[in-house]
Amino acid sequence: MPDVSALNLDVIPEPTASLGVLPAVAAEKHPDTPFLSDTPWRTYEGPVRTFAEFARAVDDYADRFWAAGIRRNDVVAVVQRNHIEVEAVMCALGKLGALPALLSSAMEVGELLECFARLENPYLVVDSLGLSRLAESRHALRLLVRNVLCLEESGENWVVPLQDRLPHTADPRDEDEWFVITHSSGTTGSPKMAAHSTRSLFGMVAPMIMIFRDQYSPSDLNAKHLSFVHARTCAGTLASLETAMPALAIADPDPANVKRLMLEHRPTSLETHPNVYIQWEGLADDPDRPFRHVERFISTFDAMHPRTVRKLLGASEHPDAHYFQAYGQTESGPICLRIVSREESADYSPRNVGHAGGGMEIRIVDEQGRPAAVNEPGFIETRSPGRMRGYVGGDPMPPEDSWWPMGDIGRRLEDGSLELLDRIVEHVDGVGSLLEKEDQLLEALPELVELVLVKAEDADDATVFAVACPRPGTVPDAARFQEVAASFGLPDLQVRFWEWEAMPVTGSYKVRRSVLRRKLAGRIQRGGPAAAPVQNSATTAVKEA
Repeated sequence: MPDVSALNLDVIPEPTASLGVLPAVAAEKHPDTPFLSDTPWRTYEGPVRTFAEFARAVDDYADRFWAAGIRRNDVVAVVQRNHIEVEAVMCALGKLGALPALLSSAMEVGELLECFARLENPYLVVDSLGLSRLAESRHALRLLVRNVLCLEESGENWVVPLQDRLPHTADPRDEDEWFVITHSSGTTGSPKMAAHSTRSLFGMVAPMIMIFRDQYSPSDLNAKHLSFVHARTCAGTLASLETAMPALAIADPDPANVKRLMLEHRPTSLETHPNVYIQWEGLADDPDRPFRHVERFISTFDAMHPRTVRKLLGASEHPDAHYFQAYGQTESGPICLRIVSREESADYSPRNVGHAGGGMEIRIVDEQGRPAAVNEPGFIETRSPGRMRGYVGGDPMPPEDSWWPMGDIGRRLEDGSLELLDRIVEHVDGVGSLLEKEDQLLEALPELVELVLVKAEDADDATVFAVACPRPGTVPDAARFQEVAASFGLPDLQVRFWEWEAMPVTGSYKVRRSVLRRKLAGRIQRGGPAAAPVQNSATTAVKEA
């Protein structure tokens, strides 16, 4: 396994400019660099295909926000469809010195309202999708936000359409001030809102910037389907603008659309969420070979299942095809990096998340905070240049040289790499690593596209149940599942089969385990003996989640 700690960043490079004005700087240096999207922009009238056109869109948004009265230090909540437009809106607000809070339109309405309350009377910017999600809460919005501004024309008399323009005055924040607020994925509880500065976003992608500069050429194209409100995407936009890396933003993850894009644009790098890659596995067997030009499959949200990694690398015809994995979180940025070649994929274990990248540090400690020995499990703590600048409404951040708890259990191996064992909140005594069990079950059951093991709510620590998503066109077999689970040391595991489309997920497609625990644990326990798993399409139940 290659040791990516060779990306030694003893001195983290300085950002060229605050992210609010970086589009203009990049457009001046590299105006014709491709900056593409798969679906048209809806909240900006002009075409956006290059750095120059992206910068013009940012300026247009800034003029509209200025005309609406937004000024420096104003907090602005943003709820839009998942599209690269969100990044332009963020840059425009940052150029004015306002503080954007990017919130996923996939969040529950109640969670959005809670975020508005914690932002303490922000402006609210929406598009037609954001407006439709919040329309029934308009009376609550009057108490929670300063004004509702809509980027598209609307017949609603309680919103202000952002159609007027006045020349704006740029007044960007310093590189170390809060630049953007994003939220954590909320897989294990209510989403937290974390703030990043331009410098911390730069710290997130400093290793990637070094890779871009050393290994990429202007003929490369970096295609991404991500949550465009996520800190990873904010940092990715910064990296693209800093390095003049051609980019293709994918809003529609439907495999048919992705196949069209792969064949038309031939990207050499592809990044998405692990659970989206699983949905794209079928493209690996497509006779048109849509992934044949991809050299780098990238994921920075969760480890991918070994089966998916092998399928993707087998679908590429590039001689140096590899999977690039990063382990981290919104609060810390990426901490560990790993490169998996096609040859190594046969023995790939997603539990090993690689080595600390340049400028990043990892340690394992016990419950008393004492360093753990090599191969001894403990709590993962890190120090990194990509660490957030604070939580909205949270306590002051500890000093930058202090260790940050990742909320995960792991151990350092003899070669210095990190093995991720479990999330602390999901750990079950006596079961070992739940994440490893998930990998084993999914590997042995190719008819499933996803499987999660969840601790039962209000039960003893040894009670775990499974939620499994059959591949479309297959019939779930509870008896086969039970037999395979028993072979991996889970003889009493109960299971419910759910359609993937009905799973409660975050904006980054992570399964919301806390929702599954709350909604299903009691039903599982009442559903009969463990040896008789329950089959359920779950469409109705998931809509409650």
